Amino acid sequence: MAVPPAGDPNNTPKTPENSAREKEVRKLIDSLKEIINHQTRVIESARTEIQEVRTEQRELKDQNIELQEEIQALREQIEAQPASRHPPKTWAEVTSGTPRGPSVTTPQPRKEPNCVRISTQRTLDTEDSDENRFTRYLPTESANTHIRMALLSSETTKDVQVAGVGTTKTGYIIRFKDAQSADTARNNTEWLGELGNDTKLVKPRFGIVVHRTPTADFDVEGNKTQGIEKVMEENDLAARGYQVEDIAWLRRTDKPQGNWGTMGIWLNTAEAAEWVINNGLLVGQRYIGNTATWRGRARSRQDAVTARAPTNSGTAPQGSGPNA
Repeated sequence: MAVPPAGDPNNTPKTPENSAREKEVRKLIDSLKEIINHQTRVIESARTEIQEVRTEQRELKDQNIELQEEIQALREQIEAQPASRHPPKTWAEVTSGTPRGPSVTTPQPRKEPNCVRISTQRTLDTEDSDENRFTRYLPTESANTHIRMALLSSETTKDVQVAGVGTTKTGYIIRFKDAQSADTARNNTEWLGELGNDTKLVKPRFGIVVHRTPTADFDVEGNKTQGIEKVMEENDLAARGYQVEDIAWLRRTDKPQGNWGTMGIWLNTAEAAEWVINNGLLVGQRYIGNTATWRGRARSRQDAVTARAPTNSGTAPQGSGPNA
């Protein structure tokens, strides 16, 4: 009769001690499996959270870069404004009280008058690089081709002459052969739609902060365009030549939205922002009053409009700021 090999579990004598030992081993194995499954779930959850944080960091970085671009555009606009200066008064004029004559206005040339800056969305990490799609950081030749074809496709810009294209952090700077071509491209933006990928002109925007805004009146994440149109229509901004460029809730992403919130509204001109500051805002026939001044971020009562310096949504991104 053959002797079974030592340690063969199938030939272990069935004794109460061995049965108890096998039960403990099975229980230990099941416990270890449960621990491993729990750790796997924790790791997957942590991995998801890390990915979300990275995504938010990328969005914040993009918004900060866009802010830098718009600050540059704003600086160019300020430099293009005429400078008014007076010659210094003589002591005779001071003592006699002679009124000063008309001011001498010295127009300043616009910086880069032949250039137009545009921004576009970047390629996500999950997307393959494709030069057939207009996005950031394309090779110069490819970007040049996309832009020229887009300009040619529009009746209003088909005759403009492009001299060259350069890369910026958020898109491209296009140098035209003359200021007239640049102005034509700047004032007729149908060609930007041909480029796609949410391509738009880089230009300064002027932000205001509206406290105690009823959140039920807006679906910013689902239908931002409708919210912009609502603000435009209720306040007759289009009739005054003003345009709302963007809106956003200013709150932390980990804080739920309540019935009232703080909304950032970005307008196209300083005059538009100042008008809203001075006249308040209508939202769903509710008047949100004004107790703030334009310069700086004023302290005011809760139900008020406060102003911020010229900026864009990058300075107050969705996911930051107070919320009522």
